[in-house]
Amino acid sequence: LKHMNNFTGDNPYVTCEVQHLDPAAGMTRVETQSVAEGDTLNPFWGETQTVEPWFQGESLKFTVHDKGLIASKTEGKAVLPPDLFFPQGFAGMVAISGLPHVLLHVIVRPLGPLDTDSRSKKKKNKVKFGKKSKQCC
Repeated sequence: LKHMNNFTGDNPYVTCEVQHLDPAAGMTRVETQSVAEGDTLNPFWGETQTVEPWFQGESLKFTVHDKGLIASKTEGKAVLPPDLFFPQGFAGMVAISGLPHVLLHVIVRPLGPLDTDSRSKKKKNKVKFGKKSKQCC
């Protein structure tokens, strides 16, 4: 990662947001804890998050941020299309746009339907993902 905060030091974190196909859907987003100790330019999160709701056909957008004293700065983004993680899941590296040579290791596991209501046209699912680390090549 880039060194972005001279005063407070680097405190990177990642958000994962569902790119809903329905424009009326609310935001679905989870966030890791920021890394403030150790190698903050090559952080390790090791967290597992559950993202819901997620509907078949929706992508996941990962955004790398650096938490500052007053606000956060966006370092880069990656989009994981649904055909790469549904239905089989995904474990691997995704390139972060805006950060050449930086990769985010993610594991995505679809957990199956949450909504058993037969009136629902869309199949509502939970998506579980774990963020392992960012590595510079």
